[in-house]
Amino acid sequence: MSSTLAVIGHVVLDLLLGWALLGLRTVGPPGAVHLPAAFLLGLYAETLFVGSLVLCGVPLLPAMVVMAAVAAAVIAAAARRGALKAPRGSVPPLRWYEWLVLVSVAEKVAFACWQLARLPLYFDDASTHWSGRARALFGGVNWSVDPESPVWLGTRGGLGHRHYPLLAIVWRAETAVVSGGWDDLLARADGVLFLVALVATVWAAVWDFSRSRWLAALGAFVTAAIPLLAWHAAAGYSDIAVAAFSFASLAALLRREWLLAGVLAAGAAWSKNDGLVLFLPATLVGTCLLAGPGRPERLRAVAWFLGGCATLAPWLVAKYVLSLGVTPNDDKLSWHPDTFELLWDYVVTGPTSSILWVGVGIGICGGSRALLRDRTGRALLAALAVTCVATFFVFGCTSAHVWLSNQMTVHRIMLQIAPLAVFVSFYAAWLRIRPDHGGVALPVRTASVPARATGPSRSIPKPGSATR
Repeated sequence: MSSTLAVIGHVVLDLLLGWALLGLRTVGPPGAVHLPAAFLLGLYAETLFVGSLVLCGVPLLPAMVVMAAVAAAVIAAAARRGALKAPRGSVPPLRWYEWLVLVSVAEKVAFACWQLARLPLYFDDASTHWSGRARALFGGVNWSVDPESPVWLGTRGGLGHRHYPLLAIVWRAETAVVSGGWDDLLARADGVLFLVALVATVWAAVWDFSRSRWLAALGAFVTAAIPLLAWHAAAGYSDIAVAAFSFASLAALLRREWLLAGVLAAGAAWSKNDGLVLFLPATLVGTCLLAGPGRPERLRAVAWFLGGCATLAPWLVAKYVLSLGVTPNDDKLSWHPDTFELLWDYVVTGPTSSILWVGVGIGICGGSRALLRDRTGRALLAALAVTCVATFFVFGCTSAHVWLSNQMTVHRIMLQIAPLAVFVSFYAAWLRIRPDHGGVALPVRTASVPARATGPSRSIPKPGSATR
């Protein structure tokens, strides 16, 4: 019970902190669509702050006390300015299909919670790289910031890789401090939170561009049904965190919230190096294509996005100073000609992903012409293409090919990409069926975005507006 209460309390703190940070912006109060982003923002901010202090040699408990004081000051400042308000707007009564989707998502969450309650932490990488190091940080016995120490950053005896980011490690160690002890629930409870945040973000993002309740509900259902997602919600890995942060960054881009998108993209990189290599370049490309047609507008959008990414500077500086790198191997470029065949056999036609990638491929190919004629469609397609090309390069041109051959990593990487791919296929479908595209007449209203939502620019193309 103490572990559950500690997790709930930690979630409330992150949500309040993230909501306060969003409320202190000068672009207007946040709405209900920002709730998942608020949680992710708060989690990123507090773990980065505590992690930076820990890397500077501050013990975990004093770092947490300082962070609590800073969070209290931020929340108080937001409350004093009247920025700590309930989300704008009201939720209309749910329709029957929305209730069915909620039941389906609740079943996934319940299954993940059952795993937390009844099964131990049994995956090797989760036990070593993530939760093992988190327990070392919590105990303070096998953790050191001295590069000469055998327990440098909790990696004694091959226990994890020191180049891995610290988001999950810090969050789990902090929650254990609040709980007063360590157990297997604390070692992976954050995965359930990322699952909920991811599904909620997809639901809101599809609704944002389509204003179609059935399409938004269907998008949430398909996302929750992604193979491996419910398992990874309780597996203890950080791949589901990368998926949640990277997609939340994309959703912020679609709302033309460049700074927030950059911060959340940095959160993906703070979750796992995959976010830095695979998704941050993709979201940068998306920013360039989504910004206004003029060069000044595009430069402002990129500047705000990179400003958000710059919040990750403490970790990047630490990686440079401590020579941590981004991979445990001494990767050398070498072409592996069987990469495409293995990806086809293991990912597209293999049993692990079921029909996911076949369906996504059909949806995107069928709507490719519509995507290419639409500014938002081109940005989404380019972001997905950059991510896929980067993934192919990692597996096909480096020694990481071994993790494709033995299937140890490839399915986790595809889990990170899947929400983006599903969303692009839904956007392509909507472009084909919306009334002004010659498809079936649907009660669709164009999503309105306040002109001040971006901060730097007032010229905002509406999502779905074609640029021919």
